[in-house]
Amino acid sequence: MTDEEAPMRDRKWLGLLFIGAVWASSAWANDFRAEKLVNGLKQYTVDTYPETLRFTFTVTNIDPTLPSELLSATAPLLKSCTLLPSSPLVVPAGSHVTYQCEIELESYDACLTLGIHDANPVTPNHEVSFTSTFSIGWDAGASQAGTNVLCLPQPNLFCDDTVYLSTASRSPEGRPAPPSRLYIFDPATGTLTLQGEAALPYNALAFNHYDDILYAIASDGVSAPRFIRVDATGSSSIIAPLDTTAPRSAIWTAGAVLKDGSYVGFEHSTHRLIRINPSTGGTLSEQVVTVPGDFQMADFATNPRDGQLYAFNNATQRLTRIDPLTGVATDHPEPARIDGRSAENPVMSAAVFTRDGEFFLYGASGPDTRRVSGFHAVDVTTGNLTRLLTRPVPQLANGAMCGVYSWGSPRPQPTTRDRGFFGASESALLECLAYGPIALGALGEVSTLPGALGILWANPAIASNNARRSALESLKVRTAREALTAVCNERVFNTRAPPLSALEHPASLDPGRMEELRQRLERHNHSGKRTAIPLRKRIFAVDPLRAMERAEEPRF
Repeated sequence: MTDEEAPMRDRKWLGLLFIGAVWASSAWANDFRAEKLVNGLKQYTVDTYPETLRFTFTVTNIDPTLPSELLSATAPLLKSCTLLPSSPLVVPAGSHVTYQCEIELESYDACLTLGIHDANPVTPNHEVSFTSTFSIGWDAGASQAGTNVLCLPQPNLFCDDTVYLSTASRSPEGRPAPPSRLYIFDPATGTLTLQGEAALPYNALAFNHYDDILYAIASDGVSAPRFIRVDATGSSSIIAPLDTTAPRSAIWTAGAVLKDGSYVGFEHSTHRLIRINPSTGGTLSEQVVTVPGDFQMADFATNPRDGQLYAFNNATQRLTRIDPLTGVATDHPEPARIDGRSAENPVMSAAVFTRDGEFFLYGASGPDTRRVSGFHAVDVTTGNLTRLLTRPVPQLANGAMCGVYSWGSPRPQPTTRDRGFFGASESALLECLAYGPIALGALGEVSTLPGALGILWANPAIASNNARRSALESLKVRTAREALTAVCNERVFNTRAPPLSALEHPASLDPGRMEELRQRLERHNHSGKRTAIPLRKRIFAVDPLRAMERAEEPRF
C-alpha cells in the first residue's frame, strides 16, 4: 500500500462511518434512526485538559403511524455510561428517546487510550483521536451513529531549548504598537512558527524556570507600562502596573529572569534596571545602570553559570556584561568579530542562554545594501560570534529561553523527529551512524549515509528503476524508514525506541504485525516533535535536495 493509498483508505473508512453512521439522519432505517453528538457537534476538538465531553444519543421512531420496539442501545467505548431508560422499550410513532452521558477526559494520554480501544482501525495515528459509536437494534434491523473527538496536545511551556521570539509592530511615530506576536524559532530550519498574538505591545520577554511561564513588559511610550504574563498561545494577561520612577514615555526593551526567579527589565533611554517579583508584579529594586560611554542594548539574558546578564552593545559593537545587583555594565575589551572577521555595523535584537551556559544572539550585520541576518553562537570569553545560519530578523524581535535547570519541574516529552528531519539533516544522520550499523532485522542493515538516505527517501509505490512495488514491498519500505528513524531518535536524542522484535526473522514479516509495528513507530517518531532539539547538537542546517541526490535505492 502506498503513502497515497493509506490516507485514502483512512478517508474511505471515515467516509463510510460518517455517511452510514454519523450522518444516519439522512439515511432512513426501517423503523428507527440513531443520532449522536458530542458537545453539540459531530466532531469535537479538545486542546485543554481536563475537558468534559457531553455525549447525546437520540433514537427516533421514524414510522409515522405505529409504535416501534427498541430492543438494544449500546455505546461500547463509553463503558462508564448508563443508558436510561434501558431497552427494550416501546417508542411511540414519530417520537424519540434521548440518552445523555458525560465523561471527563483527564489528559491527552487518556484520549490516546480511547483511540486504541475504539472500533476505528485508523485511530489513533499521528493525530490522536477516538471514534465513539452508538448502536441500536430492533426486530427489523439495526442502525449506528458515531462521533469523533480529535485531541491536540495542550499548549504548554516546558524548560527545554525552545527559542521564543516576540515581535511588536510600529506606530507611525516609531513606537511599539499592537499586535505583539509570539513565535517559536527553529534553528535547524530557520523557520518562525507563530504561536499567537496579543493586543498589548509588549517587549522584554523572559522565561521563568520556576513556573515555566513567559513574562514581559507592555509599554508603548504613551500608556503607563504594565508587567504581564504571556501564555503558550501568545495571549497576554496583566499582572500589575509597573511601579517605576521612569517617565511614562519610557520604553522597556530587555528582560530576563535571574537564577532566584526574579524578573529584571531594562529601559533603554533612562538605562533603568528594575527587578520584579513575578508572582505579584511588585518592584523589588530599581537602579540606573552604570554604562561604558555609548550604550545601546536591545535584549539580554542571564548566564546560568555566573548569574550575570549578558548582552550585545550595539553602540560599541562589543559583548557586554551587567551585574544585576550593582547595575555596573562592562564592555568586552575588543569589538566582536563574526566568523573571524571584523563585523560591520552589527545590531543584535534577541539574546538567549541555554541551561548549559551557551549564549546565542539573533541579529544582523553588514553594510546597508548587504545586511546579513541570522542566528549566532557567542564565545563569552573572547566576545566573538559565529554565524550558525542566515535568516531574516523580525522587526522589534526579543528572545527568551529557559536558561536555568530547576529540579522537580515538569519535564517535556523526550525529543523525537520524524523521517523527514533525518532525511534532510546529514549531520543528524551521521551522528546516528557513528554508533555503528543500524540493524533492521529481516529488513537488513544500514551502515552508510547513502544507504540510510535511500531508506528515508524511498518511494513506497515505485522503485528507482520505475518498477511498481508490491503491497508487501511497499509495507517494507514504510516500515523500514520508521524503524530507522526510531533508532536514530534513540541514538541522537536518547529517546528509547519501541522494540523491533517483529522484524527479527524473515518468517515474522507478517503484513498485519508489520503494519501494527509501523503505526506504533510512526506515533513514537511524532510524539516529541514539539520538544526542542538541544542547541548543543549544533544541527543548524537541513538540505533535503542534497540528501535526495545522495540516496541509494534500498534492497530488502
